[in-house]
Amino acid sequence: MRLHEHDSGGRRSPERGREFGRVWASRIHTAIAAYRRHYLQLGIDPDTCAAVSEKSCQALFAWHPALGEELESIAGGAGITVAELGLLNSRTEILAAAPPKGDGECSTVARARADGPPVAFQTWDWHPHLVPDAALWRYSPAPGRWVKTFTEPGMLAKIGLNSAGLGVNFNLLHHRADGAGDGVPVHAIARRILDEAGTVREAVDLARSATVSASTAITVTALAPVAEAVSIELTPAGTVAIPARADGWLIRTNHLLSPSLRDGDVRHPTSTTLLRYAHLDKALPAGEAAGGLPELAGRLCGEAGDEAPICMREDLRLPEPARRRTMLTVRLDHAGGFMEYWPGTPADVAEEGHARRF
Repeated sequence: MRLHEHDSGGRRSPERGREFGRVWASRIHTAIAAYRRHYLQLGIDPDTCAAVSEKSCQALFAWHPALGEELESIAGGAGITVAELGLLNSRTEILAAAPPKGDGECSTVARARADGPPVAFQTWDWHPHLVPDAALWRYSPAPGRWVKTFTEPGMLAKIGLNSAGLGVNFNLLHHRADGAGDGVPVHAIARRILDEAGTVREAVDLARSATVSASTAITVTALAPVAEAVSIELTPAGTVAIPARADGWLIRTNHLLSPSLRDGDVRHPTSTTLLRYAHLDKALPAGEAAGGLPELAGRLCGEAGDEAPICMREDLRLPEPARRRTMLTVRLDHAGGFMEYWPGTPADVAEEGHARRF
C-alpha cells in the first residue's frame, strides 16, 4: 500500500472536497471498481450495493447535512455521482448485507494514563487488492482547528487525530441486527467525531446521535479534561460506551464486549479476534507505556515476534476476497499532534526501529 500525504490547508467546504476529489480522482475510480468486484465476489449483487449506498447517503444527509455536502463536493471533484462515492463510504453497510466473511481483523489498544497523555495503538488489517493507495489527509474543519486522518481514497475518515488532542481508532464488528442498509455510514461518524469533538463525552454523544445499520467500534482517546479512553460499540441494537479497565488499559479487537450487546455477536469461523485479544492482554506493559511506535509495537508482539497473531500475513493460497494482511500499524501522539505509522505489521516496524510521522 502506497501512502500519500494530502494537505487541504485552510480550504473550507465545498472547495476542500472538490480539490480533494480532483487530486484523488483516478485513485477513487480505481477504488470503486475494486470494491464493486469485491462485492460481487462475496455474492452481494449490484442492485443491493446501489440500494444500500443510496439509503446510507440519505441517512447521512438527514443526520448531518454538512458531511453530506462534503460527500457531494468530493464526488463532484472526482467526476462521479454521490451514489458511486457511497459505494466506498458505505462499504461497511454494504458488507453487512451479507454474512460475515472474516473482513476487518484489526487490533487496538488504548490507555488512559494518570501521568501523561493517553496511549492509542492500532493495526489495520484489510484486503491488499482493494487499497493499493491510501491517504494521510490533513484538513481544517473550522478556523483554528485541524484534523489528520488515515483513510482510503474517497472515504470521509477512518483512524485520526485532531488539534484538541482527541484520537479515533476503528474496528469492525458484526451483530445479528446488522444489514438493513439504512444507517448512517460508520466512517462518517468517525469523521464527525474528529471534526467536532474535543472530549470523550462529546464523542460519545455524537456517536449516540446516529442510527447505524452496521456494527463498528470507535475507540476514542483524549487529553482533556484528563486523559481518557473509551470504546464506543455502535450497533443497530444500541450504542454502548466501554470504559477503560481499572489499570487504564482498553483492548479492542473484533467481538462485542458489552454484556447488553454480546449475545448478538456474530463471528466468521476463521476470525482470530479472541486469540488476538488474549495475546494483547498478556503483552500489555505492566507499567510505563511511553515511547515511540517501534518500541510499543515490539512490546505488543512480545516473545512471539513476527509470529504474533496481531501480525497478519497474506495467504496467497486463499481466494482473493479472503486474503488479508496487516497494511498499517499506527500510534497516535496526542501531545505531539502527529500520527506515527508504518505500512506493515507491528513486527516490521519494531525490526525497522523507526517509524514515519504525519
